Amino acid sequence: MLEQPGPWGTGPFVLKEGVSTLKKRSPQVVMEPFEQYWNSDRKPKVRVVFDNVISKAEALDLVTDSVGKVDLVTELTPAEAKRVSESKQAHLVRSDAKTVLAGVFNRTGARSRWDDVRLRRAVNLAVDRDAIVKQGAEGYGTVIPAMVVPGAFGSENGLKPYEFRPDEAKQLVQQAGLKSKTLTIVAGEGYKGVVEAMTQDLARAGFEVKPLYAAAPKGDDWDIWLVEHFDWSPEWPAGVVYREFFGEDGGFRKTKKVDPGFATRYAKLLSTPDVKAQEGMIRDLDRYVHDQADLLFLYAPAKLFAVSNRVKFTPYKTTMLELAETEVTQEVAAAAGP
Repeated sequence: MLEQPGPWGTGPFVLKEGVSTLKKRSPQVVMEPFEQYWNSDRKPKVRVVFDNVISKAEALDLVTDSVGKVDLVTELTPAEAKRVSESKQAHLVRSDAKTVLAGVFNRTGARSRWDDVRLRRAVNLAVDRDAIVKQGAEGYGTVIPAMVVPGAFGSENGLKPYEFRPDEAKQLVQQAGLKSKTLTIVAGEGYKGVVEAMTQDLARAGFEVKPLYAAAPKGDDWDIWLVEHFDWSPEWPAGVVYREFFGEDGGFRKTKKVDPGFATRYAKLLSTPDVKAQEGMIRDLDRYVHDQADLLFLYAPAKLFAVSNRVKFTPYKTTMLELAETEVTQEVAAAAGP
C-alpha cells in the first residue's frame, strides 16, 4: 500500500506514479525496476502499468484480440479461461496455488441446525467432488480432504476426502431428524457452475438447494457460504487459513462457540517452536476439522491468468502477483508511417 512514489524498502520495483492503498487507488499505477535491488539474479526486466479503470471484460477482450494493449488479466473464471484457450493472441497460465474453496456452515443464526455433526457430515457425503471440479470448474481444481493443499507444509497424504455416499447422507439426515431440507447456498457468480453441480448431488440425498449469488451473506437466513481463501504464507497454513475459518477472531468463523478440541490443538501449535513438531500438529489439525466436518470441504481452485503471447509470466503459489520474473519476449511493432 503506497501513497506516493518511492523507492520504499528493498523490493524489486519502484513506484513511479499513482497511489495504491485499501482506501484509495489512482486510475493508473506505474512501477519500474529498482536499479539498486539487492538480488541481481532477480532484477526485474519490465515496466509495469496497472490500469485500475478498465473493466475485466474489456481487459479480457484486449488481451485475447490485440497485441500489447493489455498483457495480463488475473483471477479468471473457468468460463473466461475457456475463451483464452481459444485465442491466437494470448495463452492461459494455470497455477495450482495454495487456495481453498470450502463451504462455511451458518452456526450463528437463530434457526441454525449445523451444530449437529451428523448434518455436517451428511452434506460432505452428499457431494461428488470429482464431478464438481470436472463439471462445475471445467477441471481447474484439485480435490483436497480438508484445508491444506497437496505438497504444502503440513499436508497429510494419508487423509482422504469424503467419499460420495448419498445414501449414507440420507440416513444421517434421518437420524438427525431434520425437517426442512431446503439449503440456501451463498456463492459468488464465478462459482455458479459449482453450485449447479452441487445441486444435482444434494438432490440425491434429499436436499433442495436455493442458490443466492452474492459475495457474502446478508443476515442469518442462509445455510452454506462458499468461500475461496488463499494461503499467502510460505509455510504456515495455521496462521492464515485455520485462523480465518476456525480461530476466535477469524473472518469466516460462523459458529456461536469455540470448539475446545480445535482451540487446544491450535494453542499448542502456536506455542511450539520446533518446525518438525509444528508440521505434525498441522496434520493433526487437518484430521480433526475433517473428522468434525467443520466445513463443507470441496477443492483447491487453480488460479488462472490470461497472458499475452509476447509475455513470459511466472505465477506464485501464494497467489501474490509477483512480477520480478516476468519478461516481455516480443516488443510491439511501431505503426508504419504514411
